Amino acid sequence: MMHGVCRHTRPIAIALLIGSCVLASCARQHRDDGASDPANSPLESRIRRIVQDATRPAFVTRDRDAINLWKLTRTFYERRGFVPAWIENRLPTPRMDALLRAVHAADREGLDPELYSVSLLDQRKAEASAGFLTKRGFNPEEAGDMDVWLTWLYMSFASDLADGIADLARTDPAWKIERARFDPLTQLQQAIADDRVAESLSRLVPTTPGYLALQRVLREYREQATRGGWPRVPANVRLKLDQSSPFVPALAARLAASGDFTTSERASNQSSLYGSELQDAVKRFQRRHGLTDDGVVGPALVGELNVPIEARIRQIELNMERWRWLPRDLGDPHILVNIPEMRLDVWDHGANPISMRVVVGKTDTPTPIFNGRMTYIVFAPFWNVPADIAEKETLPSVLNDPGFLARTNMEVVDNSGRAVGAREIDLSSPDKYRFRQRPGTSNALGLVKFMFPNQFNVYLHDTPADSLFSRASRSFSHGCVRVEEPEKLAQYVLRDQPEWTADRITAAMHGAEERVVKLKTAMPVFLGYWTARVTPDHVVQFRKDVYGIDARQAAKLADRLEAMKASAAAAHASLAPSPVTPAGTSAQR
Repeated sequence: MMHGVCRHTRPIAIALLIGSCVLASCARQHRDDGASDPANSPLESRIRRIVQDATRPAFVTRDRDAINLWKLTRTFYERRGFVPAWIENRLPTPRMDALLRAVHAADREGLDPELYSVSLLDQRKAEASAGFLTKRGFNPEEAGDMDVWLTWLYMSFASDLADGIADLARTDPAWKIERARFDPLTQLQQAIADDRVAESLSRLVPTTPGYLALQRVLREYREQATRGGWPRVPANVRLKLDQSSPFVPALAARLAASGDFTTSERASNQSSLYGSELQDAVKRFQRRHGLTDDGVVGPALVGELNVPIEARIRQIELNMERWRWLPRDLGDPHILVNIPEMRLDVWDHGANPISMRVVVGKTDTPTPIFNGRMTYIVFAPFWNVPADIAEKETLPSVLNDPGFLARTNMEVVDNSGRAVGAREIDLSSPDKYRFRQRPGTSNALGLVKFMFPNQFNVYLHDTPADSLFSRASRSFSHGCVRVEEPEKLAQYVLRDQPEWTADRITAAMHGAEERVVKLKTAMPVFLGYWTARVTPDHVVQFRKDVYGIDARQAAKLADRLEAMKASAAAAHASLAPSPVTPAGTSAQR
């Protein structure tokens, strides 16, 4: 008899269960749209009090970015009628789980998850989800505090992924690369509406080859650090080919640890002879670090060898941060000049068709960090001497040497463009004149210049001083960028203009008259700054911080990280678990 009752009631129970699930789903969707749920009313009341209180929560630091995020947090809840976004019926939602997963993955981006209090999040979620048949959950006050904090945290983390930590790019006057403005509030609202929190954050990460390669190398270097990093080389090592030294095994071990020396363990550990195989490894290391690849072991090389792996990891993280300062869409194709590496690369849909060495500005006349759009090139250009160079260098040379103008193929013109003889120059009004060098092989700009109009009057150009490209360090210019293979670059930027054949380009470059050619399609140009980079053939490059950008960024980053740590500590204090009553429920605070 009892078995019969069970058979009849089972379909009814299943139907009731299905119906309740459907109703719950509809209710959840209703709440996601910002409508109030009676079960959440104490929680909503708590959220209302928090966001309308004149005093900001303790986790909101005093810097401009944090305060702005708090204003957006208030707007977020006001727009949705103070309905919680991360907690439902006092329990963590799948959205909260997704945010935790994303924050845990922050270390892949060179960011410390603990800066976003991931341990506290894990702890509080576990406590709220404790139990087998029932779950304790948060009390309304805790739940309100947690929900508001998670909203602020999402927008803070999203902003760091999209713009870099606290948008440090804005605080360095040397960094002028423009990018799209990021709206964390719209980002969050869309993530909630789509219920795709983790995906919304992952889409903010740069996908450029340069960033993804550093991401991979960061993982490899961290793994190497867990194995002990690499050994030090005695500071007094001095070696040339075929010399013997008891320090050779230490040198071999160090180069093997960084993957520069791949010969057998027996050879690397037992031989005291500095042979050709080890010298090749030294040259490889020298090239990777911007040193002259002469194979001689001396102070400069040993200094780079003894940079701790932890410092290299920080350098990689610093340069990943700098990639976050760039627009996500750099354009295809685009030109990327890396100032510290003194190299130009053309990128086209992930391919790297052109790569060449360049000469950049001296430390006292640095190449500016900015972006523009190349719109035209000039064959056989005049060089109009900039006013500061004319005043400091050209005019004194003219006054001291009557034959200077003729010898350098230079002329003086007045404001109307009329040629003026050296004796006609009114020295009391030098601003009435300008010096310019006529087209030719001795012209300072070489045979072609590539123009992307900008406030700095900086451009890419050829140079008659080809010998400079053979040097390891190439910071010699007044700010413009001299390119090693100008004809090759000209052929590439004019590739979609078939009338400009290779022969015609060569003839125009060597012509006697200046000729301007407008590009059919403008090409984005970025003059950037990365002291850690990975080449397309997967070779890790490190360079000196020639303009001090790394040092300034590291100092500003340290200040920002301290503020983030303070925010995390405040979150720990304000969201610490409440005492538990003997009955097993959280006490009200």
